[in-house]
Amino acid sequence: MVNFLFKKSYQLKTFKPIVYDDLWGKKGIFTTIRVVGKKPNYILLSNHIKNMNSSLKTMNINFSLSQKKICILIESLLNLKNPHNHLLRIAVNSKIISLSMRSRIQPNKNFSAVIVSYQRTNPFLKNLYYNKIIKLLNSINIEQQEIILSNRGLLLEGCTTNVLCVRDKKICIPIKNYYRGVTMNYILRKTKRMIKKTYISIKSLHEYEEILLVGSGKGVVSLSSIPQINWKSRSDLIYKELLTSYTKLL
Repeated sequence: MVNFLFKKSYQLKTFKPIVYDDLWGKKGIFTTIRVVGKKPNYILLSNHIKNMNSSLKTMNINFSLSQKKICILIESLLNLKNPHNHLLRIAVNSKIISLSMRSRIQPNKNFSAVIVSYQRTNPFLKNLYYNKIIKLLNSINIEQQEIILSNRGLLLEGCTTNVLCVRDKKICIPIKNYYRGVTMNYILRKTKRMIKKTYISIKSLHEYEEILLVGSGKGVVSLSSIPQINWKSRSDLIYKELLTSYTKLL
């Protein structure tokens, strides 16, 4: 069960409080940010804000998010005496900004995935057309599983993560039709491993010794298995390297 610290909505122009609306299914953009510590540390906040403002512009929504304003709003809602390990969601459409913060669920060590054939609407943006994704996530135990999206037999992204596949100690990522998340961009900037953009087919997954999931909510996770195709992890070398890089943010 998801535990929320708060769920709030505001008029976009005036920031006047209104009845909460999660905005799912509407034209707009959202982002999810990990928050840790008593004095809240918003992991990669400036990157999230930059991406969100760029996406809002692409969707012709005339609004620019201010990092300072967001921090003031959020911290007025928090108990700063308690340590945080939460996920902050910011959603914006042309009229409303909605903020919510929920407890972060720690992924299990034995983590598996299910592959489904589905490509998000306009996948280059973190848009709010997520009704199908929410339905898929409600069908699994998110402590133990992720759903990986595919199209025409090619891997795209997880419902809440990016997918990195490791072959011969090289990191392979899909070429197109997915959103490059903030956590993924950070991880790939920090690694000294070779990164290769390639078409990753479901049929070829047996060639990869590691499959990693990266995102704001899950951090860095190593898949143990994908039972439907009998894939099992054969290494954790790159996982340990990337996890070390990510942990420095916390």
